[in-house]
Amino acid sequence: MVSGRNRVAPPTSTSEEDTFMEVRQVLMGLASHWEQKHDSFALMDEASNWCVILEVQRLESGSSGDLKTDVPVLSVLYKVIHSPSGVQMSDHLRQIFGLHPVVAVSTTQLERKYLLKLFAMNAKRLSTVYKPRRRKDEAEHRLTFIIPLGPLNMRDLGKLNSTSGCELCGKKMKSRCTQCLSVSYCGKVNGSVQITLVECQRDDWPNHKKLCRSLKGGIWHTITFSHENNSMGKMYRALINRFDSVHDIRGQMIKSPEDANAPPPNIHDDKAFLVKFQMSLSQYGMDSSMLLYDRQKSFQVNWLKSHDTDVFKEGEKAMGDRLKIYRWVRRVGDYQLAVCFDKAPETDPVW
Repeated sequence: MVSGRNRVAPPTSTSEEDTFMEVRQVLMGLASHWEQKHDSFALMDEASNWCVILEVQRLESGSSGDLKTDVPVLSVLYKVIHSPSGVQMSDHLRQIFGLHPVVAVSTTQLERKYLLKLFAMNAKRLSTVYKPRRRKDEAEHRLTFIIPLGPLNMRDLGKLNSTSGCELCGKKMKSRCTQCLSVSYCGKVNGSVQITLVECQRDDWPNHKKLCRSLKGGIWHTITFSHENNSMGKMYRALINRFDSVHDIRGQMIKSPEDANAPPPNIHDDKAFLVKFQMSLSQYGMDSSMLLYDRQKSFQVNWLKSHDTDVFKEGEKAMGDRLKIYRWVRRVGDYQLAVCFDKAPETDPVW
């Protein structure tokens, strides 16, 4: 970590299911350190060659007209930086900040990606007339603000991350990995020719290569889903898991198929995403079906064996003696998904 006059924040949990709580702690820690007269921060981990540097400016109030909110917030300048090849991030930070004290905040890559998405969302609420003071070396820093956060369930986390932009820096995505199409990166546009910004894609390769290689060469099948075969009839239904709160169940209610005949929304565009395939326990033989839904629960549909018998058997084979599996899919029609059964994710995701 950064040594000398720089201060180090306590390490964080690396468990994915703790991500939001850790993000919340990071934001609370930034505010606490700012009250102790610290204004420079580095969100980092020693194993990565990229981090996010922050400069907390001052406490602002929306009542002054600068921000579109009545909640007091901290204005922040931030930037994603990469360490040169062969240079430790802590050494690179010393080269940037010199003797200026910096609080090094231990974060995972996933936590930093969530924070970058949050920063980008908050930046849209800033008034264009608000111009903070900048040092010469902060000309390329982006402006945002932060406020304390409350806990979110996994559904809300999924919605927050559904359009996360560049896999590494969070900027607007311009291209996808050509091998698997499952991740996006920022890019430069030169006339009608798109040039991939090599830096982010190259730096993310150590993290992405396992997923990319696992999907490459997989066999994709097209399946047709429907709203049929809902044993709940005209009643309401809701899916909850161990990460959800029963207090939110009203907001999770979904009407029966008579009220949901339209195709479900496509929030993933043509990007690959994970879907949970869950076997029904109430139908057998040719009446068998699976419940399908994504992490954001933007759709919850049924896949009937009678619609795609041969491919359904492939799904049963992949499932074995389990009741659920996770597989990569792409939306290819209003009621169609392309699914890759022979290439499972490396680990089951937090759902």
